[in-house]
Amino acid sequence: MGERLVSPSLRVLGIDPGTLRTGWGVIERRGRTLSFRAAGVLTAKGFHSLPERLRLMHTGIVEVIQTHAPQVLSLEKAFVAYNVQSALRLGEARGVALLAAAQAGLRIAEYNPTEIKAALVGFGRAEKAQVQKAVFALLSGGRSPEALGLPVSKDATDALAAAICHAQSSPLSGWLRELDQAKEGLTSLLRSRPRSLRNVLSKKMVEQLLAASQQRSKAR
Repeated sequence: MGERLVSPSLRVLGIDPGTLRTGWGVIERRGRTLSFRAAGVLTAKGFHSLPERLRLMHTGIVEVIQTHAPQVLSLEKAFVAYNVQSALRLGEARGVALLAAAQAGLRIAEYNPTEIKAALVGFGRAEKAQVQKAVFALLSGGRSPEALGLPVSKDATDALAAAICHAQSSPLSGWLRELDQAKEGLTSLLRSRPRSLRNVLSKKMVEQLLAASQQRSKAR
């Protein structure tokens, strides 16, 4: 009975794709706690051939997945850009990230930019600096971002924002929070057996139990 109950975890890889710079960030959700695991930027400067840059990005993302073992890839949905050429390049970079994730068997989650901003800042028109500040606040746990090694690159913090968005809003994350609350209630019950069940169970649940007991007594 003295064993400590461990909350299940969800590890998410966020990607901010690009053909020259691809930001990535890994976070973990355990119960109601978000933790920073790693982040960085893959660069392809010096490689002028697009196929070679895409190969480099693919190799880098595969290495990140193998090193940090995420369960989910989270990234922005494709959107219509004013610059058609830029939209095509972004689509190619997204394809590389999706391919690497699919090859590793990761689940894929895609969110609109406004959804990601709203999940972190509270409104979908937030500036990049506001998103970065929110990332630091959510992952630092009151400590300085520098002490945790949080990245200053906006490519990496945008990737972390995509990961946090999924960790905060996915149905699985909600299930993890509920499971963690149930675990806390069970732990409290095991540690305080002599105490009344009223201290552990909700008032409604206690009333239901008492009503069921009275019905069984009348049936006798």
